Amino acid sequence: MSESQPPQITLTQTRGDQGLRFAGPDLLDYQMIFKIHGGEYDGKRLNIDSYYHPCCGTLEVNASLFSIYVRWRNKFDGCKLHSRDQEGDKILRDLVWNLMINTTHAETENE
Repeated sequence: MSESQPPQITLTQTRGDQGLRFAGPDLLDYQMIFKIHGGEYDGKRLNIDSYYHPCCGTLEVNASLFSIYVRWRNKFDGCKLHSRDQEGDKILRDLVWNLMINTTHAETENE
């Protein structure tokens, strides 16, 4: 008996004038928009907003779909004002984490 493979999901960036990146000390807030190909949200548009909080070095990431009310929020540990919040949709979480991993990997290759 073979296990079924999860559908292959890819993202095409349609907005984000600084390319594939997240907010940081040099850019306090940033928005990217992607079109999702494959999976449960095939054809939907994914909006990712990221905010850097210089008071504590916290990166806040919020992701949502345009056409339906589905969202994911994460605030990495920092000061009490910017501590973790409830998560939300796990599929969006995984899409954002994969982007963050790919972004970090690309930055280390360019150093």
